[in-house]
Amino acid sequence: MVGVIAGAFFWAFIAALVFIGAWRLKKIETIRHETARILIEKNPAVDSATLARVLYPRPENLKSGTAFRLMRVVGTIVVATGLGLWTMGLCFAFLAGDETALGLGGPATLLMIIGAGIFFAARFVPRPPARDAETKGYKSPVNGSEM
Repeated sequence: MVGVIAGAFFWAFIAALVFIGAWRLKKIETIRHETARILIEKNPAVDSATLARVLYPRPENLKSGTAFRLMRVVGTIVVATGLGLWTMGLCFAFLAGDETALGLGGPATLLMIIGAGIFFAARFVPRPPARDAETKGYKSPVNGSEM
């Protein structure tokens, strides 16, 4: 019984995350379109490049490799969450004697596969620059020599 409740809460949590994400994206899109509408009302001769920048802004201040690092971190967290869910189901099953808790294995495996997919997908985005350039001029705190 505990496993069924835990599984239901897990999927309710996932549904809430999806709903909140979709609502947020819709709200952002609504604000962008409202901004574009106001811009067109105040200046009917606005060019298409300005409208494109308002409707589809591109982040300009992101460093190279940010997406790579972010995907690696998120993939690791999702895999660890799946492992924790799997362990929780095993603990409920063996310590509490409730074998229905083994039903958490399905969602846990799904999380681990999704996390591994995110981690693997990081291979297809630009990597961060090499660390050699970052360490030039760095003095070692141990012996004061330059590295």
